[in-house]
Amino acid sequence: MQRFRSLIADTWWLWLIFILAGTILTTLLSKVFLLTIPICIFTFLWFAYVRYDEDGNFKGT
Repeated sequence: MQRFRSLIADTWWLWLIFILAGTILTTLLSKVFLLTIPICIFTFLWFAYVRYDEDGNFKGT
């Protein structure tokens, strides 16, 4: 759970932009943009597992 908290603390603004853009595009253009929300969830989980350890520390390169 710490890895998710660390990722959200570092990149909360980016996820907010993605969710807002998907919502706006869904409202203005097409319902197909609702697919951006599950894509964002999957991407968030993947980045959390790849970039942070169990204690929420950045793995680095």
